[in-house]
Amino acid sequence: MPEIEAPGTSLVQRIHAVYDALPAGERRAADIVLDRPGELALWSASELAAQAVVSNATVSRFVRRLGYASYDAARREARAMRRAGSPLELARRVATGPDSDDPAAVLAADTQLLQAAHGLLDQTMTAEIAARMAHAPRVRLAGFRNSYIAAEYGRTMLAQLRPDVEMLNAPGQTLAEGIAGVGPGDMVLIVGLRRRPAGFRRFVRAVAGTGADVALLADPGIRETPAEARWTLTCPVEAAQVLDSYVGVLSVLRVLALAVMQQLGPAAHDHLSRIETLHDALDEIGR
Repeated sequence: MPEIEAPGTSLVQRIHAVYDALPAGERRAADIVLDRPGELALWSASELAAQAVVSNATVSRFVRRLGYASYDAARREARAMRRAGSPLELARRVATGPDSDDPAAVLAADTQLLQAAHGLLDQTMTAEIAARMAHAPRVRLAGFRNSYIAAEYGRTMLAQLRPDVEMLNAPGQTLAEGIAGVGPGDMVLIVGLRRRPAGFRRFVRAVAGTGADVALLADPGIRETPAEARWTLTCPVEAAQVLDSYVGVLSVLRVLALAVMQQLGPAAHDHLSRIETLHDALDEIGR
């Protein structure tokens, strides 16, 4: 590999981009760095090698595969992350703080996770996803386990703004039935937060195989980001308390919904108005 430093991409993004192709030893080194990316600033190559139980030569090959000219170049980026208060580093510090169920501690952790989630948002990517959600013939959302709840929240907001927004993995139907309902030009947002079920990547591949555009909303712990996803949004969920926090995830979904509303313009207000008229006719919503 040429001895140049790949510009414009973070240390963590570079690892995700090559993770699938890493040999076993380099993957062990990658796992350690992904768990604590900012700590790379403090480790020598020998220390990382010892933690991963690999040779120094393996560590050298690993950083070069990421596009760095040397191990020191990778360390310089890790130091910059720490100095700049990287959202990933912030999320990691929240995750390793004192375990407490005190309401003030929970509020502090949620606040930091919200800041980290918004700090990781790529505005260009957000605008691209919102544009596809606004103008695609069909929009589908999907998620498993706790991710289903977040995906359903996103569906609820988007369904107020435009027609033909549904869950891809709705109760009472198989995954195949849901996937068969989308095709080229459609938009699918998959929420894939830890812990993802077995077969998750196979599911993403199957959805992308329909020709639909796929966006993935995942936590930083995802290792093998499915290449079939056109966009990947990263949102931390791990806090000091035992249970993960989804406040950042819900906020990111709300940002997307508001961006879709902006894209749709008057059409979104017209759709909302039709819904409210039907609510009144059916006397569905209490006052």
